[in-house]
Amino acid sequence: MPKGRTKWSVKKKTKQPQHVLGREANAPNATEWSSMTPYNTFQVADENDVGYDFSVQDVVCVLPNGRQVGAPIELHEYWTCRILDIRARNETDVWVKIEWFYSAQDAARENSTFVASHCGQYERLKSNHTDCVSTSVFNGLASMKYYDETNLNQEPIFADDFYYRYTIDLPDLSISPTPAATCVCGCLYDPSDTAPGSVMHLCPRPECRKYYHRGCISPSKGKGAHTSPFHRVDFLLTDVDTGVALELPLNESASAEPPKKRRRASHVTDPAAFSAPIAALPQQLVRAAAQPIVRGGVLGVAGNVAAVVAARRLVCRALRDEDAVDAWADQMPKDWEKSMPDGWDAEAIEFDAAEVTDDGVQNSESNISVSGGNRRKGAKGKKKAIAATTDSTMRVLPCPACGGAI
Repeated sequence: MPKGRTKWSVKKKTKQPQHVLGREANAPNATEWSSMTPYNTFQVADENDVGYDFSVQDVVCVLPNGRQVGAPIELHEYWTCRILDIRARNETDVWVKIEWFYSAQDAARENSTFVASHCGQYERLKSNHTDCVSTSVFNGLASMKYYDETNLNQEPIFADDFYYRYTIDLPDLSISPTPAATCVCGCLYDPSDTAPGSVMHLCPRPECRKYYHRGCISPSKGKGAHTSPFHRVDFLLTDVDTGVALELPLNESASAEPPKKRRRASHVTDPAAFSAPIAALPQQLVRAAAQPIVRGGVLGVAGNVAAVVAARRLVCRALRDEDAVDAWADQMPKDWEKSMPDGWDAEAIEFDAAEVTDDGVQNSESNISVSGGNRRKGAKGKKKAIAATTDSTMRVLPCPACGGAI
């Protein structure tokens, strides 16, 4: 009996369920989303019927799950996301594709190697985790800034600004760049630490370009005051981008005496010889350029780096006779004065002898010091040096790596 022929059966196709883009009830699936009407902006009205616009690429605050509408909540407690796309079924049924920013705690739960404790309250991690949500979850717009710790032009990050330094990639949960410590202590920068010693000084020289905790590089207590080769005039007479001391073409009003022998290879010629050229510059610009570059504490997350670096570049160009001081304020970063410490613009430019005190505050042979306020003509008394400022934000310290003033 011949072998029977094998019967081939064709499996019937079953309808696959559509992938829903969001977790909310009635969220559109991928097919429906592609057919929905796209928009660039939508509007949400508050309880007083005041409308607020939200647009593509805006960063917004979202009320976290479990929080009641109208209940007290701190700004840093909101969830944050960026709007990627806006689509609607009709004028009242609007849905938004978003990309979440993770809190440090969320990132640490996903990646156990990430240490959340060194992140600030307003710090987030940019992610590629997308979602689809209804417009009802949005609370308001937020400011989200990228913080590049190596960028000399970093914009200021103010008290209520959300910001991110890292990105978390899904699904492998990798975090980049890898958090790295630059200080001699090996500890990461914690923007939320307000202790005076946690303020960090930047050495901008290309071979260094690292931040150091003030408490880690300040002279030890109990050693007494001692002479130091560092002074804030070094900031004015060193190219902030190259770290090279300026060779200035002195004008007729400068000292005609030959320059004194350099104290050390990395230092400029006797700063007192440059008092006349510096005095000819706009004094507010000079005061800004003479600040140490610091971050943390009262100066905020990113500190004054952009403002001080811009000022030093302008001073450097002006001292090289490049006419850089014309309309100098227009060449400074936006809102740069907000990143400066209190009292910075009340300093008097002086070249007089001083010393370093126990707490590492710099007052040396050529120094920019703080006057005690307006004086009557002929009034006697010594002006208060930089050591007398409220929190000694302006102190100058030695870089532990290259030995320069920071």
